[in-house]
Formats: sequence, C-alpha cells, structure tokens
Amino acid sequence: MRKIYGFLMGLCITLIAFPVQAQEQCISEIMFREAALANPQLIENRNAYEAAMSEYIKNNPSQRTQGSPKIIPVVFHIIHTYGSENISKTQVLDQLRIMNEDFGRTNSDTANTPAPFKAVAADCNIEFRLATKDPNGNCTDGILRVYSPLTTNARNNVKSLSYWPSSKYLNFWVVKTIENTSGSSGIVLGFAQFPGTGQNPNTDGIVCRNDYVGSIGSAQGEYGRTAVHEVGHWLNLRHIWGDDGTACTGSDFVMDTPNQAGPNQSNCPTFPSVTCSNGPNGDMFCNYMDYTADQCVNMFSQGQSARMDASLNSAISGRNNVWSQANLIATGTDDNATPTDCAPIADFDFKVKRVCVGTTFNFTDASWGGPITTRTWSFPGGTPATSTAANPSVSYSTPGQYDVTLTVTNSAGTDSKTIQKVVTIMPTSGWYSAPFTEDFENQTSLPAWYYFVENDNPTTNAWDITTTASVSGTKSAKLTNYTNNAGVDAFITPSVNLSNVSGTQMTFQLAYAARGSSGDNILRIYVSTNCGQTWSLRYTKSGSLLSTAGIVSSNFTPSAGDWRQETVNLSSGSISGRPNVIFKFEYTHDNGNNMYIDDINIDGVVGLEEFIDQYQINLFPNPANGRTQLTFNLKSSADVKVTLEDVLGRQINVANESMLNAGTHNFLFETSSLSPGIYMVNVNVAGEVITKKLIVE
Repeated sequence: MRKIYGFLMGLCITLIAFPVQAQEQCISEIMFREAALANPQLIENRNAYEAAMSEYIKNNPSQRTQGSPKIIPVVFHIIHTYGSENISKTQVLDQLRIMNEDFGRTNSDTANTPAPFKAVAADCNIEFRLATKDPNGNCTDGILRVYSPLTTNARNNVKSLSYWPSSKYLNFWVVKTIENTSGSSGIVLGFAQFPGTGQNPNTDGIVCRNDYVGSIGSAQGEYGRTAVHEVGHWLNLRHIWGDDGTACTGSDFVMDTPNQAGPNQSNCPTFPSVTCSNGPNGDMFCNYMDYTADQCVNMFSQGQSARMDASLNSAISGRNNVWSQANLIATGTDDNATPTDCAPIADFDFKVKRVCVGTTFNFTDASWGGPITTRTWSFPGGTPATSTAANPSVSYSTPGQYDVTLTVTNSAGTDSKTIQKVVTIMPTSGWYSAPFTEDFENQTSLPAWYYFVENDNPTTNAWDITTTASVSGTKSAKLTNYTNNAGVDAFITPSVNLSNVSGTQMTFQLAYAARGSSGDNILRIYVSTNCGQTWSLRYTKSGSLLSTAGIVSSNFTPSAGDWRQETVNLSSGSISGRPNVIFKFEYTHDNGNNMYIDDINIDGVVGLEEFIDQYQINLFPNPANGRTQLTFNLKSSADVKVTLEDVLGRQINVANESMLNAGTHNFLFETSSLSPGIYMVNVNVAGEVITKKLIVE
C-alpha cells in the first residue's frame, strides 16, 4: 500500500472512528488505538519509531537478505482449564513449522501467488525456535501450561499469568477465546503488541485462539496463519489496507503492497480484484496481512520484509537483542545447543469429580515439561487403588471425599501432584429427606459439608456465609459483587431424597440490587438427579426482574423490605419421586451488586403414598428376574407417560405416552437384558409423577 510520511496525531485519533467489518478479526490495531486514547504519548512514540524505521530501510536496502536467518526464541504460554485449549506439544510444533515455512517462503502453496506479486514475494530470512532454557537458565521445552479461567474472553489480562522477558523471547499466549469489544459481531482470532510504541514490555507478544494455532489438534482443518499474521504485527507490519475502513486513505507504509479499499473478508478473490483504482493487478489479497482466508494467503512482500528487518535491528522494544548470539546461547536456541529432556511436571484436572456411588469415571494425565518414563496414580478408597495408565478409570463404593495423587518420572527427575478432596462420592439416596429447609444458621462458611462452590475465576469472590443480613436468624448465603467479582459463580446444595413427595416445589428468599440500568445479570437454578453429571435448568431471572431493591450504586446490604420470596416449580421433568436431587444456584455477574439467598425450602404438595393409594400402583414381582408387571388404576381419562430409567436418570424404555381411559392398565417390562441393579419406573399422570423403585436381580 502506498507510503505516507505524515504521522499526525490527529489522523491516528480520527481513524479510530472507522468501523471494524471483519467477521474473523485481529484486534492489534484496535487495542493500540484504545491505549493511545488513554495515553497520547504512545502515538508520538509510534511516529518517531516509524521515522526511524524509514531511515533504516533507506540506508540498508539489502541487509535483510544477508547472512544466516535471524533466529527468534519462542515460548508458548498455554492458558487453559483442561479443555481442548490445552493443546499438545505436537500442535505447538506444527505451528512453528508453519511460521518457519511462511517466513522463509518455503510454504507449499507459493505457486498460488498471482504472477505479478511473485516478483515482490520475499524470503524474510527469519526462523523461530522453541526455547530450551528459561530466563534462569533452567531446562525447558519452551511450553508452559497455566490453569486459569481467564483463558475465556482473554485480553492482556492473561499475560501476567505467565511471562518471560520480551527482549529475550517471543511470548506466544494460547487461549480458549478472546474478548470482542470492537463493536462487530465476529470472533477475534488473535492480537499482537506493536514494537516502538512505548507500551508495557510485560504485555509484549502475541495472543491466539487455540483453534487457530497450527493445523492439527484443536485447529484441525485450519492453516496456522493467524499466528503468521500476528507475528507480522509483532515485527511492525500493519494491516495491508491501512485500517481506514474502506476509505482508500490509509497506509501500511509499504511501497510494494497496492493500496486497497478494505480487508478481504475470509474469501479468496479472483485475480485481479481491483479496488481504490489499484489496477491492473488489484489487491494483494494473497498477503498474510490481509483478512483473506488462510488457504488463500501465501506471501510477505519485499517491502514488508524490509520493515520486519528494520524492527529486528532496532534497540527500541528490544527486538535487536532477541536474535543476538548471546541471547540465542542464553535461551538454548543457538545452532550448538544440545537437546536435553527436562524433568516432567505432574498435572491433572483438579476440578472436583462429583459422582454417585459406583459410578466409573476417568482421570486424565495432563503432565508436561518433559517426557514421562513412569507414572503412578494413587486413589485411596477407590477401585483400583493405584494405576499406571495415562487415563485410568476409577470408582468408589463408599460416599465421602477422596484425595488423588499423580507421580511422574523420567531420567531428569520426579514430580508429584496431590489434590485433596478432589473426588466427592455421593450416595444414591439423598443426605436429606423432603421436606428440606436450609436457613444457613448451622453453616460457618462455604464450601461446607456437601455444599459445593463453583467459581470460574478463583482470584475473585465466591459464594460464602454472611452475618450481615438474613430473613430469619442471623445468617444467609452471600455473593459479593460490589468489588472483585466477575463471571459466573455457583453454589450447590447437598442431595435431597424426594422419593416420598410429588408436586415438588422450591421456595427461597432473595435480596439483590442492580448496580445500574445496564448489565445482563442473571440468576439461574439448575437441578440434577444424577449427582451433578447433567443439569436441568428450572429457573431464570435477569435484569430488572431479578432486582428486589431497584438500583443501588453503593455496597448493598438488604433491609427487611428488600427480601422477596421466589418459587421454583419442580413438579414436572421427573424431579418429584427422585431419590437423589441436588440444586445449583448460579449467578452471572455483569455490573451487578451483592446478592443474598436465605430460607431455601423444598417440599411436596401431596405425599407419594396418597398417590399410590389413589392410583393403586403395583409393581410385581419386585425384585424382578426376567420380567415385571406394572399395574395401576385410573378413575378418569388422563394423559399418562410410563417410563423405565436407571439411577442416573437415563431413559431405557417408554411403555406408554398417550391418553388412557378410566380403568385398570397393565404394562410388562422385560428385564432379562438389564444389568442387575436399581431402576426407576415412573408413572406421570397429568403432570404428577409417581416413581416406584425396581430391583433387577
């Protein structure tokens, strides 16, 4: 794109107003402009840097192609919550391969470059290598893994979780998703920090979504060129259209990239694609710094290569030190470095495994840092008690909470990780029977005895017990949202046996104030009948409907008039009659104030025995050995659904789902193919559910 030598602050500020149109986008320029609005000195710094870069390029027209490739040490910081974003080392190496091919123009698709652009396509003479020494000189494979919920909707906040000096390493942060605050509806794939602007060196590097890192694993089917694009920004390349919307007035400050109207949005234009009167060749849509789909981009230009070389030869932002021989030796990336296996770091998912007695579930070895020669799991109270498998299956026969230990070893060392009470085994029948009441007077804190707390960011506030407000007594459950909170927080009740009730409902007292007129604050209540393996949403309130005290801009503590009773209908959906039901109170915070919950009551309208007498329900034989027959009587016509389910609530058989006339009805269940154990026969008559326990021998 045509070169502009005027670097006026007014122009930079004005350009912020142009809309971002990309459906899949990089927000490097947007983030710089946001920072510049807060600190205009950054624009002056950038202008001075651009002038210095222009002078260097003019005085060093061929230096970029001379000598061996400039080697850049790279460290990958993988920020994860043990999901697919915790990408494998193989996927990391695949991304490095793509970067080296694209910056060295050894990529296999160079033949797709339109002929007029091949003449200016560049081998940038840059190579990327994983560091083998950390900043203290210790062994590393160049990959660090950090658990943090900040991996979702990440921005610069993830960088403080793990960072190595940017004058020595290219920091590459891998995350689950990136927050989009640009005003468009697209997803953000990555962003980088430009050199020469005077921004914080501790945020210097690039951030990419895991599913666009490389072309395998979680990025299966992609091409890995999001990182190529972002590294271009890290080396001072601008978007090829000049970030001016479609005004044809912007510039990427490179002479051999044609001026173009705007980004080519994830498509492959037909050559020539003429905009901004840039014929006969039109847009250089095959350039990595466009937004064209990965399979359509395949080149940097010689002018872009010169800009990257100028950046690497500038002491500003420390780019010139990154590839110095002294730094290559210090980071273990020089040609004489000897590959060495590092000691492994033991790791596995520490989120609580909450299941019913007898349920088999898996653990996954997530160890990293070095190859594993031997591993040993310890499962006190479990079956098996020990294992050497990478992903062992475990079950427990006794309710309780259990520790788990993983020890991994290779020739370089041994490491162990123990998580206390990571396994919670719940009984098949609830700890409490209905009616159930919780006023929190006997609780001192959360989590407590079979009360669980879920906090998607452990550094922020979570549900706890307070004595500052209550409806009855002196205590209630409180979530402090006024300060130090964001995201999603939940608490989970102990299990309740509802097998003796029908027409179940929950009531609870709520006190909550909105912080302002905006914000999508939501309270949801979920129910699980299988110890938390699956959840059913039964209650949702948000916005002004959620608030019991209007808008309170100060730290909210409710008075007596700020409490409101809420009702959750549990009679439908096979909740009534279940022997093991737990409830999750989940709040999503978005500029809300404090929330209080008190006096939870779970009760049934009519006892089960009265319904059994009314419908004369009988199951015989029980225990069953081969078959059993269900018999019941209707006094009038009704919609009836008859199902057979296992103890986890999984439907095995639907014997009837239709209108039945008054009279006696019989249904035969074949049980010979069922595994021995406990099952539930549910008879739903016009919304009222009666559950009979069936034992199969």
